[in-house]
Amino acid sequence: MKQAISMHGWCCDSTFWTNWEQYFQNDGWLWKNAERGYGNYEASNPTWNNNTQASMGQKKVIFCHSLGIHLLPSKILKEASDIILINSFSRFVPNGPGSRAVRTGLIGMQKHLGKTTESKMLFMFLKKANQPYKIPDSIDGPLSQRISDEGRKQLIEDFNLLIKSHELPKALSKNTRILAIQGKEDKIIHPITSDQLISDLRIHMDHPPTQWRLTGEGHIIQLPGIIKKVSNWLKSTK
Repeated sequence: MKQAISMHGWCCDSTFWTNWEQYFQNDGWLWKNAERGYGNYEASNPTWNNNTQASMGQKKVIFCHSLGIHLLPSKILKEASDIILINSFSRFVPNGPGSRAVRTGLIGMQKHLGKTTESKMLFMFLKKANQPYKIPDSIDGPLSQRISDEGRKQLIEDFNLLIKSHELPKALSKNTRILAIQGKEDKIIHPITSDQLISDLRIHMDHPPTQWRLTGEGHIIQLPGIIKKVSNWLKSTK
């Protein structure tokens, strides 16, 4: 059985994976989306389907965008055979140069959460995340619906988690195969932060990560054919 569990990033929801889900389901995968519940979708944490005779040697693949790797339960991480990291990080605030500017930016965003200026701040964040592409006229995700009261609490809690992140999740298995996809034009993740992720993975993992650095792509990868390319990479891993 080929299984996939996805986790979206901050200020997003599971519709981020719509095209991915359709592609992999058409290829015979069992796909499940985790959801933080910022907007109208109910929060959920799916689990692996282990009720099969041939549990050994299964593909159990995690797809994560940005903060997503830090939002998944330990049990899901421990059992993953492969993990696809899209503009992810071990620590969001970089060490050394750039840390002050990043912290200042985060504090500036934080003061708008729960205030009347929240929607405007979130829209500017999504606009920046979509660069170098223009933000769609119809925005998918929580901002296109309404941030619920419970969703806002979760949004703030996850934002604080993002600020405090400083290492890879402890539950990450050393023998998991990692593909790290990074947009060179990412305006959300600092370049030092991107480099730190690869360095941490090389130290922690038994297998060095595969790294794809994509020219002309930002925080939200929109490169045509990227889903098929990832699928082919998964077929090549043992």
